[in-house]
Amino acid sequence: MFGLAGLAAVAAMAFVGATSASATSTQLCKVHKDPCPAGSAVTHLHMQNVGAVPVLLNSTADVLCLTVLALATPLGLANPQTIHVTQFVFSNCGTNAAHNNCTVTALELPLPTLLRTALNLGTLTAPTGAGEGRTNVKCTIFGFIKINCDYKGAGLSFGVEGAGHTAGAGHGMLTSLATPLPLSESLEGGGLCPATSSIDGLLEPLEDVFIMT
Repeated sequence: MFGLAGLAAVAAMAFVGATSASATSTQLCKVHKDPCPAGSAVTHLHMQNVGAVPVLLNSTADVLCLTVLALATPLGLANPQTIHVTQFVFSNCGTNAAHNNCTVTALELPLPTLLRTALNLGTLTAPTGAGEGRTNVKCTIFGFIKINCDYKGAGLSFGVEGAGHTAGAGHGMLTSLATPLPLSESLEGGGLCPATSSIDGLLEPLEDVFIMT
């Protein structure tokens, strides 16, 4: 869910060996053909949560955001392929039933990499340091408990399925299941920030995306 997560999600994996660049490279593709045909590379990703509510789980209070939108630009065939996240928007976030007592803001957009692990499967990983992404979570609970926490995406890794890989993959799916999210900074009024939270959520592109070479 954050840079994301995020959204990111929003990929594929590392192989060792320089004998065959095409076999070890990753390319998000509009069609299920390997290697991805000329002119079929994905140049723009529009992802949103579908069916599941993204959750920031922690020991203080669980924060749910009903809507998450991520926009990204894959930078081309590479090993791994870099995904340039251009927008991450979180809406209707909160710890209450109305989902209106928290704001979640992407302060620094992530620059993750996508590495193909198998045909139409991959792993999306955020770097550590520049491009890791940073997200602020700010809440007022019961009118007096304040949370103001910055989280970083350093080293976060998410499983990715291409379109149609499984019955539930839809147009493709980035999955986060209790992925640890490290605290970057506890800001003024953020004394209740837990050292580590975790992310649950699913992001799906609006159109079919396949993980090819």
